[in-house]
Amino acid sequence: MKTVTFIGGITGVILAVLAYFAEINSWMQTGTAMALGFAGYVLIITAVAYFLLSWLYQGSKNIELL
Repeated sequence: MKTVTFIGGITGVILAVLAYFAEINSWMQTGTAMALGFAGYVLIITAVAYFLLSWLYQGSKNIELL
């Protein structure tokens, strides 16, 4: 699962950067560039959320409750 999420996060970064350059250089319509950028941001946020929740879950296993 971590590999899939990592690949999704990298894909999101690539999509966001591609959308940024597409809008600056007028490669495609503004709506299409914004849709690609939004999809990239969603993938990035999803990957970050998964890794943070995984990190918190592992940390909670290691903490002894009083």
